[in-house]
Amino acid sequence: MVPRSLDRFSTARLLAERLTASHLPDLRQMDQNELFMTHLGGARDEAGTRAYFDMNVAHWEEHGFGLWMLRDRQGGGMIGRAVLRHLDADGTDEVEIGYGFLPEFWGRGLATEVARECVRIGLERVKLSSVVAITLPGHIVSQRVLEKAGLTYEREISLRGIACLLFRVGRDGSSS
Repeated sequence: MVPRSLDRFSTARLLAERLTASHLPDLRQMDQNELFMTHLGGARDEAGTRAYFDMNVAHWEEHGFGLWMLRDRQGGGMIGRAVLRHLDADGTDEVEIGYGFLPEFWGRGLATEVARECVRIGLERVKLSSVVAITLPGHIVSQRVLEKAGLTYEREISLRGIACLLFRVGRDGSSS
């Protein structure tokens, strides 16, 4: 059973809150930002944001975890998002971690901070045997973040027709 307390979590510099309807304007702002969406499939139109929102709300309702919106602990403003959710990886049901930050917050170590916490939540609180993350082959910065969060490269996969790299970490810290 998934703990109810997953609606919120915090790290040294971030406050995370479960995605709700009140976050739709912030989500829309992120989805329109070309730089933010560069490695996340490209900018979305309004219908695309709504579909993404609906999918993530449904995931929360079905699984008890999902997408969190991230606030800067000091200023309180919305600066990004993080996720722990089911993913079909070449026909296998996996649970992935993911993150994205507005460009003005890049290069500060926030992605590593939230990736480590998502791994911890997945393995320790949700009691998954492993979690995965995917990234594009050319996105070296993201690959470094995943490695710092304890994940190791496992294999190439195709996600919606796009070649991606799959990284994994197990409960014992292994890649299986």
